[in-house]
Amino acid sequence: MRIHHILPVTLLVLLNLLPAGGTYLDLWSWHQALYFYWAESVLIGAFIFITYAKHLFVFVLVLLPAIFLADTLEGNLWRDMKAQIIFWCIYSLYWLAYFELKYTRYGVRIHRLHPITQFILYLFFMAIGIAASFALTMTLLNEWAIVSTVPNHIYQVFLLIAVCVPTLVIGILKIIHMIGARHFLYFLLGTYHRPVEKQRVVLFLDMVGSSKMAETLEPKESMRLVASFIFDASAIIRSYGGDILNYTGDGLVVTWKLPQADKAIGCVYAMRRRFEKIRPAYQKEYGIMPYFRMGLHAGPVVIAQVGEEKLFLGLYGDTVNTASRLESLNKQLGTKVLVSGAVSQWISPKWTSRLEPKGLFEIQGRREMVDVYTLRITD
Repeated sequence: MRIHHILPVTLLVLLNLLPAGGTYLDLWSWHQALYFYWAESVLIGAFIFITYAKHLFVFVLVLLPAIFLADTLEGNLWRDMKAQIIFWCIYSLYWLAYFELKYTRYGVRIHRLHPITQFILYLFFMAIGIAASFALTMTLLNEWAIVSTVPNHIYQVFLLIAVCVPTLVIGILKIIHMIGARHFLYFLLGTYHRPVEKQRVVLFLDMVGSSKMAETLEPKESMRLVASFIFDASAIIRSYGGDILNYTGDGLVVTWKLPQADKAIGCVYAMRRRFEKIRPAYQKEYGIMPYFRMGLHAGPVVIAQVGEEKLFLGLYGDTVNTASRLESLNKQLGTKVLVSGAVSQWISPKWTSRLEPKGLFEIQGRREMVDVYTLRITD
């Protein structure tokens, strides 16, 4: 953990220990201390609801039948709706932490482990989550006395639900992520069975020197390098609202709506700055730092579903081809980023001031020449 992350985490831990510590020192009652934790829970809940709406929607969608089943059982624990709500809220937060972990480098390392090892870690994580959520629920409600009075068959069904719900949610979310959250509903409705035309900013990103890296590194190391590069780039793209449509081996294709052109340019700028900072980490782990070229163009694109058994979302049109050609033109001009005049018309002065004109160029497959700019990264 980096130094600038340690201080806020430490303060947060101390802040949460303060009410419990005051109770231990008889400064206030445990009942009074609970007001703090309830208030904190509401604030955290509001933040999480806004940030993880998609995950929570899927979780609730799977959970509702489970709760209905639980309500048909007999026993004081499940007759109390408050206990159900508190437990599942805590348990869902626990799994949100799991989903967030998957997007970190620790998650990538776990993903590279043997499947059996991953499965064991998954069961271990789940066991801790069930036990901790149940214990915290009983503590908040102060109902430990009823635990021994609940019939065993209720606990068995409760455990089955607690195991099945997150497992199903993870499976559904994997499907959504494979297709793309923004396109999942369209897939279900069959929208992309026929081509759909939209106005988009298209970014083509390609990692340079793949062949050389394949000669320098072992195949597995080369694959790990590409995976790390795509992981780091994707994290930045997501933070700038980019829609990653396709992965092209050692590159990717991203789109934004035209009014979000500033975000597209900001994303390119952030990626260039970010990879310069983490260059030493790549050099240390792989002995090489991947370079990349980018091309951006704006205009109409056609999105369509390709295939039936294995779904693939295709992006077609002159805009896509031009963005790809601009990415390749970087090699000829000795640049890293090329932006078309069509994109420059949609961005604010903040970014147009960083564009340096390179002139008009003939792009293969186009009748008209394209006004080309490069993006100045240094101040």
